[in-house]
Amino acid sequence: MPKPVVGYYGFWVALTYLSVIVAILGIHFALMENIRYALICLMISGVCDMFDGRIASLKKRNMREKNYGIQIDSLADIISFGVLPAAIGYGERYELANKLISLGWFDTAILPIYLMAALIRLAYYNVIESELLGQNQRRTHYQGLPVTSVAIIIPFTYAICHICNASMFGIYNILLLFLAAAFVLKIQVPKPRPRTQIILCVIGLPVIVYILLLSFANV
Repeated sequence: MPKPVVGYYGFWVALTYLSVIVAILGIHFALMENIRYALICLMISGVCDMFDGRIASLKKRNMREKNYGIQIDSLADIISFGVLPAAIGYGERYELANKLISLGWFDTAILPIYLMAALIRLAYYNVIESELLGQNQRRTHYQGLPVTSVAIIIPFTYAICHICNASMFGIYNILLLFLAAAFVLKIQVPKPRPRTQIILCVIGLPVIVYILLLSFANV
C-alpha cells in the first residue's frame, strides 16, 4: 500500500527536523534584535546536527532513506548554519541602525557572500557524500570547514567579545569572511569522533549559560 504522504518522519530524522524548527525560532529572535536567544538557538541546532547521524544509524535504512538523509541534512544545515548566522548579522545591523550608526556597502555585502559560500559548501558536500555512499565508503575527512562548526565558533566569539568589552559588529564581519573562505577552500578537516563531540558539548555548555545569564541580567 503506497504511503499517503511524501518524505520520511521516523525517529531517525527527528533531530534534523528539530534543528530546522529551532533555527527558524532563532531567525525570528535575530530579526527581533534578540541576538542572545538567536545564538542559543544556533548552538541547540548545532547539538541536534552533531547527533542526528548517530541516531539515524540506529535504524537499518535502505538506499533511498540514506540518500534522503544526506539531502535533508544539508537542506537543514543551510537554514541552521547559513541563514541563521546571516540573520544574526542583519539583527546586529538593525540594532546599530536604531542607534544611528551608519553602515557601509561592504558591511551589507558580507552576509550574502557568507550565505553563498555556505550553500556552495553544502552542495559540494552532497555530491561527495553521494559518491561515497555509492561506493559503500565512510568519510574520514571533510573538504573545507563544515558549516556546522559555526554553532560553536559564533557564540564563543560573542561571549569572548562581551567579556573583553569589544564590539561584536566589526569582529563579526571579519569572522563571517573568514568562515566563508574556510567553507570553500580545499582544506582537510578530520571528521570529529564521539569523544571530540562530547568535548565540544562540554565547551559549549558554559557559553550557553553565560549568554543566558546576560539575557536574564539584561546586561
